[in-house]
Amino acid sequence: MVLEVSDTGVGIPEEQIGKIFEPYFTTKEFGSGLGLTVVYKIIKEHGGEISLRTREHKGTTFVLTFPIPRSERNRISWEDG
Repeated sequence: MVLEVSDTGVGIPEEQIGKIFEPYFTTKEFGSGLGLTVVYKIIKEHGGEISLRTREHKGTTFVLTFPIPRSERNRISWEDG
């Protein structure tokens, strides 16, 4: 399953992309820098992946990919969706 979350904000500068999932990294005056670190950890613990596309002054899209458990695959059919 793939979930994309987008905004139309200022985007993420290229020099910060490699740091955004690091604990305590923040660009905000009052941020803890733990939000994306926690998201990354939860997604990884469920066998998923997270990536992003960003353009400065245009916005960012986070792409979250989750595996469908084998027990649930049999319940999903093309007619259902």
